[in-house]
Amino acid sequence: MKPDSVIARHSSRAHWLNPARLRAYCATFLLACTIFVIHNAWFNWKKFGMPNGFDFSTFWAAARLTIEGRPLDAWSRDALGRIALAISAKTPALAPWFYPPNFLLIVRPLGWLPCIVAYALFSLGTTWIFVRLLRRVLPMHEAWLPMLGFTGLWLNIAQGQNGALTACFALGALLLLPKRPVLAGICIAMLSIKPHLAILFPVALACAGMWTAFFSAAVATALFTGIAVAVFGVAAVPAFLHALTEANRYIAQGILPWNQMASVFIALRMLHVPIGIAYAAQGLEALTAAVSVAWVWRRSHHHALRATALVAGTFMVSPYIYNYDTVWLAIALALFASHSLCTGWLRGEREILVAVWLYPLAGPVCAHYLHLVIGPFAFGALLFVAVRRTRHELATQDVSRIAAPSCALATHPVESYGR
Repeated sequence: MKPDSVIARHSSRAHWLNPARLRAYCATFLLACTIFVIHNAWFNWKKFGMPNGFDFSTFWAAARLTIEGRPLDAWSRDALGRIALAISAKTPALAPWFYPPNFLLIVRPLGWLPCIVAYALFSLGTTWIFVRLLRRVLPMHEAWLPMLGFTGLWLNIAQGQNGALTACFALGALLLLPKRPVLAGICIAMLSIKPHLAILFPVALACAGMWTAFFSAAVATALFTGIAVAVFGVAAVPAFLHALTEANRYIAQGILPWNQMASVFIALRMLHVPIGIAYAAQGLEALTAAVSVAWVWRRSHHHALRATALVAGTFMVSPYIYNYDTVWLAIALALFASHSLCTGWLRGEREILVAVWLYPLAGPVCAHYLHLVIGPFAFGALLFVAVRRTRHELATQDVSRIAAPSCALATHPVESYGR
């Protein structure tokens, strides 16, 4: 049986995840997340004088240090702790600053605002922009609940992290690639604020022959980094490199919270596997992910499948992956769903997407209570979906029957929704 027949056969059957159940499940999660965030904010306000977003306190303290003319102190945990006293005398110890000068340049303006105001502006603002970008992928009214009920957004807000910001840059790049490669390259360059999340973008662009975006990203990254170093001084570079060394040591020794992380390295370390073997397994997974992403971007012409593979592969490359970064999963879920709503579903795809949608909630719970990191399974399943669908569509005699004009979204989302 041909792959397009298989897709049609499975998509024509009644599926357990009907619209009514989808609305009910997503509404339940949205209500639960809202209650949790409000309760957590009230509890933290009474205990620490800060409603939520303790990770953001590090961003704000680093920004304040730059305004006071001491940017190099951003990489000093003691200096960050002294600044944190301006937030509240009860503020808990801040996390270290492991970011490059590029991100310090981004957060610097937030230091002019009170921490609570800056936190609300940063977290809610970046989340709002990201949801608006997702609406370009899935503009139908029914998509609101799955987007707002996605626990990755709420986890990122609760921790005051930058997952929504980097997700905006990643999704912006993917939406702009088909028609505006120079702007897409600039968005990719902005991911230099967290370089480990941009590792596979050059591989993907090169394999797809998107050289305009490739060189645009390279030039923009160099300019962005050069401006940051010019503002904060050349000494910021060795300070950042030293922080990277410290971050690797903290990860390996468990000083950083393993139950908030999602890599295969952490999964094995939580099972008491020796560091060398864990790093070897991480390297093997990274190589598998890179090869898979390269193959999909080389062979597939469907933008949604490329994006799904890239997002999944990105989370499989680095050992330094936190659960708040899984805001990115919404990119793959939205683009793959938009593609499948046009072309039909293969067996098991919806179940895998549901499991991935649930991961930002299930992952931390399993790690905390069961000491089991399930992130590699979720990311591997998402990569499997992209590779399998690519294989099926490559085997089709007439690709145009799958990429029909009415489904232009799957290939050119910006062109489809920019009208």
